[in-house]
Amino acid sequence: MGNVLFYTHTKEDLKRAVKMVLEELRKTEYIQETSLNPEEDRLTQKEAAKFLGISVTSLISWKKKKIVPYYQIGRSIFYSKKELLDLARKNAFVRKSRY
Repeated sequence: MGNVLFYTHTKEDLKRAVKMVLEELRKTEYIQETSLNPEEDRLTQKEAAKFLGISVTSLISWKKKKIVPYYQIGRSIFYSKKELLDLARKNAFVRKSRY
């Protein structure tokens, strides 16, 4: 009786389950990444554009369309490196623009 296997799920069911587990792991990994202090995490517009591999003009366009999160202190605009990495992980179009 110990060697009996039951096949009740399809290959697609298994793929969906693995994807769900990986997504949860990525969320946990992102939350646990605390090695950067706020000064190391902060990028200027020029630095953020270079980090993403796009032009500053494209970054500004994405900011206006609310595609990328940003922070404004006075007239200065800043981006979080952690949030940009998270955005790239979740959105294929950002990964494509980087490479």
